[in-house]
Amino acid sequence: MIKDKLIYIVAGEPSGDFIGSEIISELIKKNSNLKFDGVGGNFMENHEFSSIFPMSDLTVMGILPVLMKINKLLKRISQVTEDILIKKPDLVILIDSPDFNHRVAKRLKKKSFKSPVICYVAPTVWAWRQNRVKSMSKNFDHLLSLLPFEKDFFIKHGLETTYVGHPVIPKLNEASNKNSFRETYNLKKKPILIFLPGSRQSEIKRHIKPFKDAYKDIKKKIPDMVLTIPTEEKNFNFIKNEFPESIIITNESEKFCLFQEADVACASSGTVTLELGLSLIPMVVIYKLDFLTWSIVSRLAKVPFISLINLVLSKNSVQELIQSNCNKKNIYKSILNLFLDKDIIENQLSDLKEFKRVIIGDKKNPSEKAANKILEYLKD
Repeated sequence: MIKDKLIYIVAGEPSGDFIGSEIISELIKKNSNLKFDGVGGNFMENHEFSSIFPMSDLTVMGILPVLMKINKLLKRISQVTEDILIKKPDLVILIDSPDFNHRVAKRLKKKSFKSPVICYVAPTVWAWRQNRVKSMSKNFDHLLSLLPFEKDFFIKHGLETTYVGHPVIPKLNEASNKNSFRETYNLKKKPILIFLPGSRQSEIKRHIKPFKDAYKDIKKKIPDMVLTIPTEEKNFNFIKNEFPESIIITNESEKFCLFQEADVACASSGTVTLELGLSLIPMVVIYKLDFLTWSIVSRLAKVPFISLINLVLSKNSVQELIQSNCNKKNIYKSILNLFLDKDIIENQLSDLKEFKRVIIGDKKNPSEKAANKILEYLKD
């Protein structure tokens, strides 16, 4: 057994916090003597993990919002780097949030930090800003990737990579054995629509207006429809005020139960589309950025899609409504089609089954695979 080892973990947003909590849980199962430090949120703090500052300080997206908080972010980068150098952990795991974490990794490299630094969740360098892969191969010792096609790409560019899969997979499997969401809320056979506006306040606000306008008209066509909105506790009051008759869910386990029984989803592009795809829920993907960020990203993008389903399948399976196309008219039409057009429904379900087959792969627990690779580095 590996004794008295310190692992430093940095997660900058809710999806990374969830991944961090899963890897801590799996590592503790394998070695109860391991200690953890760093930055995380509520999920990680459930494992006696104490964040050195609130994770919300790092949860910023878009060029303009980042510029507005640049001084604070730079201070946090320096703080994390110095904290790592002082505490001298035996291994560092930097989860997602590349604009923050990759700068930490670069500074550690410049300071000749000796312990292994692992990147967990690959940034979309295969989609845009491909020059980042060069610095990644210099600053990281290993990459744990969530998507199957990423492994060959990063190995080709000199970064050792292990495809582990997404840790949400076993959670979705567990949900199928739990209480029925429909029974809990007495919904019977009413059609269920899920709205997932995003995790950050800025993107939630951008997505709510066009969806809300479309939903009013959709409800006229399907009067018995039930709207469900999974979100974080901090967003509950704001969303409840916008959609007072909806079912708002802040519990992760209940969200996964919902995913087993819902009919259609309208989701902001991100990790949640993977969760919906694995749950075989037909969906439309929406996304709006601030004007400055979109002006830059749209010029640098190297791929034709933004949703994980379309990227993995290399086809336009899930409809993507981006920027100006993310409007009342298009959202209304897309959601109604997913409820009423049998051909569209059957085609997307067929594609989602193929997506699920590709993503699940060898069916091994992703967090266990990640933990095994991490422990290999601790034994060296």
